[in-house]
Amino acid sequence: MNRRALLSSSAVLVASAALAACGFQLRQPPKMAFKTVSLSGFAGNSPMATELARALEDSGVSVIDAALPAAAAASAASGAAQGWLGSHITLQALNDKSTEVAVSTTAYSQVRDLSIRTFFKFQVLRGDGSVLIPPTELNLARDIAYNEKDALAKQQEAASLHRAMQTDIVAQILRRLSTIRAGQLSAPVAAPVSAPVSARP
Repeated sequence: MNRRALLSSSAVLVASAALAACGFQLRQPPKMAFKTVSLSGFAGNSPMATELARALEDSGVSVIDAALPAAAAASAASGAAQGWLGSHITLQALNDKSTEVAVSTTAYSQVRDLSIRTFFKFQVLRGDGSVLIPPTELNLARDIAYNEKDALAKQQEAASLHRAMQTDIVAQILRRLSTIRAGQLSAPVAAPVSAPVSARP
């Protein structure tokens, strides 16, 4: 190792030690109570599904084919299958879309301002198909000034905003998933209904 590389490595170590000393820690992926997840309801080319799957895997969760939980549920009579279902969830997309809407125009009907919007609605199911998190809607919007002379640059700006909002929504989803506790992964057992006691004559 040459002198410059050695000095660079030493500087990184000193900086890391200084940050640790002041209590600073790099943000870690949230810990999840479930071990596997399947994503359903997404379009085949959904960027949201791609980023969400990557973020879940970074959190230590295995993203599996949506057909596997159904097969496991069909054979849930075995103890092994029941244990597997007790550590699995399905995140089902109910609405996943991005839009661009003109919010103001000039006197010549040219677009002046655009609203960049991202909508995502989802629910979370337990391994047995029961609802764990009811339908939840996440909406984000950002406005940008638009100029037809700079149409290409504005399209790139809109695409960048869509990606940023998508990342924000993925982070919000992960925060919600991280609140799930292990005890919630199995559906509560309904209390048996006792037969009415008839009064004696």
